[in-house]
Amino acid sequence: MVTITGLFRTLSIVRNPFTIINLTLRKKSSKITFPNGDTFQVTWSQFRSFRDCYTTIKNCHIQQINGNTFKITTDNYQLIGCRVLIDVITEMEQGCYEYDYRGKVVLDVGGFEGESAVFFHSKGAKKIVIYEPVVEHHSVICENVCLNNVDAEVHCEGIAEGDGERVVVYDNVGLGFGFEEGEGLNRLSVKVRDVSRVIVTSGADVAKFDCEGAELSLLSVSKETLRLLEYVIVEVHTLQIRQQILEKFKNSDFIVNKDIDRGNNDGISVLHFKRK
Repeated sequence: MVTITGLFRTLSIVRNPFTIINLTLRKKSSKITFPNGDTFQVTWSQFRSFRDCYTTIKNCHIQQINGNTFKITTDNYQLIGCRVLIDVITEMEQGCYEYDYRGKVVLDVGGFEGESAVFFHSKGAKKIVIYEPVVEHHSVICENVCLNNVDAEVHCEGIAEGDGERVVVYDNVGLGFGFEEGEGLNRLSVKVRDVSRVIVTSGADVAKFDCEGAELSLLSVSKETLRLLEYVIVEVHTLQIRQQILEKFKNSDFIVNKDIDRGNNDGISVLHFKRK
């Protein structure tokens, strides 16, 4: 359903707005041309990412490699991946992960397509240790870290309270991919590593956890191990998990440095914790 606000945004950022009507009715991709002359063959969901993040993408150069693969070039880095990267870049550029990373080792749990690792590198991080359990994402991660000369250590694993395997329930491999219980159409077994061991062996100064529910495993980490980290960024995915994570870090002598509400009323927020 197209809202009035969405309609006005559409009319203001495309040269051929009537094509959007065809796009929504036919459920197929169409060519959309933006004011700068860039033209893309996109579906309705792809177009909405472009439209809703237009403030960010108008300052980037975007090349469509194929149907759902784009190369995005900013002043500071280049990324190759699916259209979801446009949303993620917008969040990162708006301060979702803002911190002084200069000279730091960063543990990046939930690496997706390598975009956050590249972002941390662009902010001065000296090394990124990436954990991403979805095998399909790893070729893209490697391509992006190579493209940007990132010193990265990549692990094809997720995190949990111990080593082993976990069954993931999902509809599509993407940002909604997680460890939560659900009625997804697909199931996949992925490798997981004990989160305490991940923190210790990474040698990280800073850690970011965005792992679709697996952040609950942080509750099993001892205070002494958590305090090896000077700064921790955790995306929480329910109000219940949020409260548990807040209590865990409070009891481990961290303060909340930032609390970023994702604004979608489903409990998702990004918490920044600073060691006292």
